[in-house]
Amino acid sequence: MNNKLKAGLVLTTINEPHLLDGYFENFRRFDHLDQVIVFLIVDKKTPASVYEQCKALKRKGLDIRCPTLEEQEVFISKLGRFAKLVPYNSDNRRNIGFLMALETGVDFLISIDDDNFCLPNDDFFAEHSVVARGVETFETVHSFDGWFNICELLSKEPNYQVYPRGFPYHSRHRENQVSYKIEQGLIRVNAGLWLSEPDLDAMTWLVAPVRARSFLGPSVVLGADTWTPINTQNTAVHRDLIPAYYFIRMGYPLAGIRIDRYGDIFSGYFVQSVARHLGYYVRVGTPIVEHRRNAHNYLKDAYSEFACIWVLEDLTAWLRELQLEGSTCEEAYVCLSYAIEDAVESFSGFIWTDATRGYFHQMAYCMRAWVEACKVIRG
Repeated sequence: MNNKLKAGLVLTTINEPHLLDGYFENFRRFDHLDQVIVFLIVDKKTPASVYEQCKALKRKGLDIRCPTLEEQEVFISKLGRFAKLVPYNSDNRRNIGFLMALETGVDFLISIDDDNFCLPNDDFFAEHSVVARGVETFETVHSFDGWFNICELLSKEPNYQVYPRGFPYHSRHRENQVSYKIEQGLIRVNAGLWLSEPDLDAMTWLVAPVRARSFLGPSVVLGADTWTPINTQNTAVHRDLIPAYYFIRMGYPLAGIRIDRYGDIFSGYFVQSVARHLGYYVRVGTPIVEHRRNAHNYLKDAYSEFACIWVLEDLTAWLRELQLEGSTCEEAYVCLSYAIEDAVESFSGFIWTDATRGYFHQMAYCMRAWVEACKVIRG
């Protein structure tokens, strides 16, 4: 079946994309070169030499597309109001790659960061293609409190108990029990993990830095009642869920704090909500990438993440209880957008200022514009 599948690999970068040499070799080694289209989305800070690297990879046989800023603008100009909602100098431009992949008719989307290096001996494409397979039987994990810590699938040094970025603090460092059940269904989201430097929030990097040495395995499928954060580092979704995988805009001031670094976390929770409503499953584990983390100022990162962490305390608890409506991905995602607008009006606490509520109303507007853009792409 894999010989018939097509994937779109999307990343943004303002650096030299040396990681793509490894992906090219991986796809060639496992005979997937004709099954992958790479969409490298540049920004104003991206060096011009990136285009030459892409041309070199294309000559080798990799189907790689690196649209200029002008070509990006031409592409999104046909997408109605969404065309005005993609800022420059922002990882939000990843959305352009998502839409380009959707337009080409790929069976599934793979999102990576420019510091996620694939492992040469693991079939990266095949592991992610689980999101495009048919009905399968698998073992699902169910946690007592509804949360599963995916960092427990990694061997760490030192062996601190750490949690992935976006994991709610209200459910950390608590005794939790898990059970397993044999179920059957469609996996439509797959979140691969990371060696070297796992995806932790900045506060954790400041107080409990760890290195991920190995994957303990096996991969697990989350039960319908069990959640975990999902990012855009090494994550795949079926094409039918792309309309629910909008990368949320950052950069707004919440309670005076300019937010950043959580656009993918919001989008990961939202796509999970829609997937669960539609009866789909989420898998976490393989493929594994080596996270050669770009340079970070963790104090600055912690400041940018703080307001997002606070709103997620309320948002995640609410989201787990939410009952969506709609028989399609688009309908469910639009329902979610309106539900968010209603919910934020009832949240209380220092973080829930008028500006914060306004941000979520703007977010909901962008979500609906994203669905419209996906409809234009899909005709």
